[in-house]
Formats: sequence, C-alpha cells, structure tokens
Amino acid sequence: MKQSISILGGLLLAAMLSSPTLAAGPAHKRESQKGGLPALEDRVEADEALITTPESEVATLQGQNNWAVVKADGTVDRSKGVVAVAPVEHTALSGQYEVTFTKDVSGCAYEATIGDAGTAVPVQGQISVSGDTDGAQPNDVFVQTFDKTGTTLTDLPFHLYVSCP
Repeated sequence: MKQSISILGGLLLAAMLSSPTLAAGPAHKRESQKGGLPALEDRVEADEALITTPESEVATLQGQNNWAVVKADGTVDRSKGVVAVAPVEHTALSGQYEVTFTKDVSGCAYEATIGDAGTAVPVQGQISVSGDTDGAQPNDVFVQTFDKTGTTLTDLPFHLYVSCP
C-alpha cells in the first residue's frame, strides 16, 4: 500500500509539473505566449532587423575619413581620398600646401601633425591647418608648416587627417 501511494504521488507530481500553467510559475513571472510560434517568429525577425546594419549605412560611413602623408616637397607619399592628379599645390620653400580631396571637406574636422613621410627620421616643427582659405575650393585643406620656433614658414613633411560627419 505504501508503495502504491508513493507511485500515485509521483504520477500526480509529474502531471502537475508537466502542466504549462503550473510549470511556468505564477502568472506575473511567465512570458506571454500570445500568438504562439508565428508571433515569436515575428518578434525574432524584428529583433534581428534592429541589430543588422544595412549595407547602405556601411557605404555611407565608408570614405568619411580621408588622410594624406605629404613629403616636404609637396609630393604625396600615401593617402586615402586625395585626388590622383595634382593632389597637393605647393611652391618650394614656402611652407604652404593645399591638399585636394575627392569630395567636399568644408564641413569636416582637420588634424595635422609634422611627421616623417617614410625616412624614419623624426622632424621638429609646428603646423597649422584650415579649410580652403578663399572658400572657392570646398575640396581643399590649407596647411602651413613652420620651423620649431614657429616663426618661419619652412617646408616640412606632415600627416593630414580629415574626418567628416
């Protein structure tokens, strides 16, 4: 008899635990199953759409960062987004450079630093950078390089970085 009660109790307990209502716990702790499997699939698709970056957004973001490494004589050592023909306008011994990019960079941020263009020799000097000074060429960035005291315009190699929104 004791064994029969034990078996019966085990069967009742198993039946209660297999019931969706009792197994899930109190109603306030259960996730809604409203709509069943089709509704769940819809929610998963909506979530996936939120975390997937459309290729058009990636394409929009690419090419926003342009840069150039320019030698003291005004030749471009390496670059991204700089025009292929006559990328830098420079007069020897002027310390002034106008770098032309393939797109309008007038609304961008410019950062420049005096820097070696591949010779592995550190260069000392000062630099200033701005958008095209006459405003006629929105694809241009104007750079001036100075000696280490900052008083004399001097031809120096530099790195220019242009970040656009």
